[in-house]
Amino acid sequence: MITIYATNEDYKKYGSSKLEEKELEKYLELASIDINRATLTRIEKRGFSNLTENQKDLIIKATCIQAEYIKDEGTYEDDSVESYSIGGDLTVNEKESNEIADKLKISKVAFTYLRKTGLTNRII
Repeated sequence: MITIYATNEDYKKYGSSKLEEKELEKYLELASIDINRATLTRIEKRGFSNLTENQKDLIIKATCIQAEYIKDEGTYEDDSVESYSIGGDLTVNEKESNEIADKLKISKVAFTYLRKTGLTNRII
């Protein structure tokens, strides 16, 4: 079962009212999946209830922003592949992107909130 990180009340507090109430739960659920993925599933692994109040608040805000981003931009078209060829070898060339948020299809504002939680650090 998917944990939804923001409620309708949270969205009323932090969202910009782009989402209608009848579609809100769907977009908050999709946003929660994206938010968890952007944190390398650390929210799910640690348990949302085990996070600090500051982390929870930042995740809630990021979820509300991401829900609107999904509504506006969509997230499930993978346009990260620039070209591919199948011949002797399979070759896939990805578009250059300096932004992790772009690669993850996450709102840059939402990702900024997530970075402040300390849950997005990647070991390079």
